[in-house]
Amino acid sequence: MKLHANPMSTAAFKVFAVVNELGLSVSTAAVDMLKGEHKSPAFLAMNPNGKVPVLEVDDGFCVWESNAILCYLAALKPESGLLPTDARAQAQVQQWLQWQATTFGPSTGEMLMETVYLRFMGGRAKDEAKYQAGLEKSRRDLGVLEKALAGREFLCGPLTLADFSLVSCLFLRGPMGLSLEDFPQVKAWVARLEAREGVRKALPPL
Repeated sequence: MKLHANPMSTAAFKVFAVVNELGLSVSTAAVDMLKGEHKSPAFLAMNPNGKVPVLEVDDGFCVWESNAILCYLAALKPESGLLPTDARAQAQVQQWLQWQATTFGPSTGEMLMETVYLRFMGGRAKDEAKYQAGLEKSRRDLGVLEKALAGREFLCGPLTLADFSLVSCLFLRGPMGLSLEDFPQVKAWVARLEAREGVRKALPPL
């Protein structure tokens, strides 16, 4: 298997972390998005959306959308428990994966675009209004996480894909200016995850 990814992609962080957690053998192909490699015909043949990451499995079979990649990887090692087989437990994991994709990821993404990513792309000044809007949404979402984590070590009880997916949005919290001080449950949860060797190895090169 080969993972086509950019080292600064938060969507790729979660995949690297799960690959490490599961002990899977996956090679990496760096995608230079500043050079437009994600829009090349070869890349678009793997993911017509032109986004990273993409997991190239074999015989032309590729998986895109980072949370779908997580589910595929976890299915390779069901004994890990990262993707439960019980219907209720699996639904809980899936609702968090979808919440990450539709809500928390976009909220933190607005902040990333005006801080970390802007530093790499350049070409314009920071849009403070967009940044503040992202900050407000991110703090709203952190409030949801804070309540969900009360009395729990991980989001769904045991460690699951939900934890890896959501914490990836917070790996760059320092450079993006997002404090967790008002959210002690979230802060402790992030610390637990970042203490894991597989997560540490996946942290961004900053």
